[in-house]
Formats: sequence, structure tokens, C-alpha cells
Amino acid sequence: MFDKNSKQARRQVEALFNDIQINLENNYKDLAIKARKDAELKLTELQENGELKDKDYRKLKVQLDDFTKRMEGYHH
Repeated sequence: MFDKNSKQARRQVEALFNDIQINLENNYKDLAIKARKDAELKLTELQENGELKDKDYRKLKVQLDDFTKRMEGYHH
């Protein structure tokens, strides 16, 4: 059951990452910033609740960090 919960949690974060990617591709900077923040909050929440395996968390955190780096020049 733990694996099932981890898989669902991972899919939730990956869906948020997809939102970031779509907004970046369409040059919707404000929406990309919001989507990144939402993904960051969800990733932290799932980690704190123990719904993500450490291995999955580390992989997803690297992806989030990549998005953050790509968006360094974006400001509200």
C-alpha cells in the first residue's frame, strides 16, 4: 500500500511539473511562477506527510530545482 500511495503522490507532483512546462513553453511567466510555487508546496507537503519515498522525493526535487534555475529571471 505504501508503494501505491507513493506512486499517486509522485503523479500529483508530475502533473504540476507538466503545468510548469506548458506555461514555460507558452511564455506564460506569471502562470509558470504560480505553478512552480504550487509544485514546491505540494512536494514539501507530500514529503512531510511521508507519502513520498525518499528516492522519489530526491528525483522530483532535482526536477523542481531545474525548473527554478530555468526561471531565475522571472519576476512578478
